[in-house]
Amino acid sequence: MALGGSKITDKPQTASRAGLRLALWLLLLAAALVFGIKTLKHRDVVETDILAMLPHLQQDALTSRALDSLESRLANESYLVLTGKDKAATIEAAKGMMAELASSPAFVSVRSGSELDPKEIYRLYFPARFNLLTESQRSLLENGKLDVLIKQAKIALYSAFGFANSELISEDPLLLFPALMQSFGKGHRLGEEGGILLGNSDGQTAAIIMAKGKDSVFSPKAQEAQISAINAAFTKVNLGKQLSLLKAGALFHALEATQSAKAEVSLIGSLSLAGVVVLVLLSFRSLMPLLMASLTLASAMVSASLFTILIFGKLHLLTLVFGTSLIGIAIDYSFHFYAERSGRDESASQTLSRILPALTLALATSVLAYLALGFTPFPGMQQVAAFCGGGLIGAYLTLYLAYPMLADSRIQAASAAITLASRFLTPFEAAGSKALVIGSLTVLLVCIPGLGQLDSRDDIRSLQQGSAALMAEEANVRTLLSGGVDNQFLLVRAESMQTLLARLEALAPVLAKAEKDQLLQSHVNFADYLPSQARQMADHNLQQQIYGHELGEILARLGLEPELEPDLRAKYQAGAQTPIEADAFFDTRLGANLKPLLLEPTANEANHPESTAREWGAMVLLGGIQNLPALNQAVATLPGVTLVDKVGDISKLMGEYRHTTLWLLVLALLIAFGVFALRHPWKLAAAMVAVPALAALLSLSLLGLLGSPLTLFHALALLLVFGIGVDYSLFFAKDENREHGHRVMLAVLLSASSTTLAFGLLALSNTPAIHYFGLTLALGIGFTLLLSPLIHTFKRKLK
Repeated sequence: MALGGSKITDKPQTASRAGLRLALWLLLLAAALVFGIKTLKHRDVVETDILAMLPHLQQDALTSRALDSLESRLANESYLVLTGKDKAATIEAAKGMMAELASSPAFVSVRSGSELDPKEIYRLYFPARFNLLTESQRSLLENGKLDVLIKQAKIALYSAFGFANSELISEDPLLLFPALMQSFGKGHRLGEEGGILLGNSDGQTAAIIMAKGKDSVFSPKAQEAQISAINAAFTKVNLGKQLSLLKAGALFHALEATQSAKAEVSLIGSLSLAGVVVLVLLSFRSLMPLLMASLTLASAMVSASLFTILIFGKLHLLTLVFGTSLIGIAIDYSFHFYAERSGRDESASQTLSRILPALTLALATSVLAYLALGFTPFPGMQQVAAFCGGGLIGAYLTLYLAYPMLADSRIQAASAAITLASRFLTPFEAAGSKALVIGSLTVLLVCIPGLGQLDSRDDIRSLQQGSAALMAEEANVRTLLSGGVDNQFLLVRAESMQTLLARLEALAPVLAKAEKDQLLQSHVNFADYLPSQARQMADHNLQQQIYGHELGEILARLGLEPELEPDLRAKYQAGAQTPIEADAFFDTRLGANLKPLLLEPTANEANHPESTAREWGAMVLLGGIQNLPALNQAVATLPGVTLVDKVGDISKLMGEYRHTTLWLLVLALLIAFGVFALRHPWKLAAAMVAVPALAALLSLSLLGLLGSPLTLFHALALLLVFGIGVDYSLFFAKDENREHGHRVMLAVLLSASSTTLAFGLLALSNTPAIHYFGLTLALGIGFTLLLSPLIHTFKRKLK
């Protein structure tokens, strides 16, 4: 009677505890939903900037400022090219499109045409004409070839198409100033008409417009606003015309990436969910397991998203694409629960208490695997780690708190599914010790050819590649813009503004030769327009050959009045006191456009004169780079000049992380062996870590045979193969009897099937980084599924 009474008393107590757990779970879920709604309501939490996913480089202060300045200058700039057969109609359409875009709140500036305002340039440079020479003029005077300049002036004076007039001749008899103004446009292949930049694209007129977005192009809202404004403006100006629109800039890459990521999240998530539904229904033939599995997945996705937003403030779209694989992992808890519960006359709490130790250890190993990802200095993987780790914790809490009450209904035996699992496990049970050893050696031998063909690739361009159509369109625009602007640039540093200008001037002929040698197509150096004080003084001294004692003879040879001599000589002597100052230059429209290339010492540095960081800097933009190593070699010997290649630096860093991650995997295997050896015989512990180790080797071997390069994403995926593989080993190592082993096999089979499905779908992604990650995980989990039953056999042989 006492025993019976005890049972009766226990049931209300168990029900009460289950009710309290469910209440706690509902409270946590409600709090999470309230936090999520408030967060989504007050700020944009979706991030699409691929740069936000990249590792942070350790840069000195000046280089960091240069990179920030360049990114802010280029990030929101869009290039729009209207092309048409009718030149006048194309120019008219370009003006109309500029007006439409300028009236849109999505853009802060819309421009075309040259930054060179002739009147403004004249006011700045003409008073300083005695201090300014072109490279050609300077070279002639340095080599004593004044006669050549005189001959050139005669030709210009008496040419029917000459631009000289009496007023200009009286101020500049050798007409040096017009040649200087013409030199400012050197290297520009674009024309200008009606304030519109014009080029030629396949025989058609190309009108070029530059539009700067108000907000970051990596914001989905900004993308929608800007692309809508562009499309509406083009549609309006193209009525009745046959114009085409070419586009280039970060906006269009970001938009394509956003659309691709959204489509992949939807497709991969839907297919993964459909796969889970099919697996649950086929295995347990009941709606209750499906409802509980759906509840577990929903809780996992909510907790994953909010956990990530709580830590990082934003959730990257690529994290969501990676995170869809969470469906295949979080569902494991439901699979293990129902595989143990099906056909048994016991409460949900009893089933849970039996499997909870193994599930807790499995959660710990999986979270540790994700934690290893989180410790890599790679923001993208840190987000993925937080997302998946937070999701697994959410799924575990749902199992622990909600299942005792909600999943307490009896489930009929999944006899067909267990029979299938038994058939899968039978060959392993029949294997002997020698067969296991021979099998392991065979696996290692099979791996050797593939591992020998494995090659590495660490270029960050593998993160995201635009479509062929987008890349071709951008290439056309870059050709029109003489190469545009590349991500690499030259950083020139000095201790003063004048030293900086001198170093930029020393760099100019090197870059001119590089363009001639076709190492690059174009460059932007503000010292081409702002000579140093030393250069201006040197040019003034060179012009002594003109305005010195031979001035009278020069005027006579040109047929000019001798009365001009005193006034010209006086103006020349006064010119030494009127050099072009930096402040005056940067106050012009041209100077204001080039001012972002100058990096002045910050206020902080000014307060600490002893600081070595008190430096002046300047960026020289490069376009159409054809041979980066040769260009780097050409500028390497110049003082204070360095080539900044963020793409190359990050790629190098990713290679280092790849090596570190693979060594971290080896260390994780050794630590796992030590932990397992504390609770199991050392042979069994060795077998438990051998499963993920062999799965990793087989995956790498097959990748080599498939010709897939080894990247950081493959290495990071192998860390997760380790975490999941160890889970499977733990469950098989815990089985108490043959029947339990078959139930574990069912759970592992379902788990591996759903996980492989999820990651296999990731392998279909158009984004190479996601493809590599998903492919490696799908292969790793597949091999783990084939190898993990060996633990069941090995443990039985040890008994």
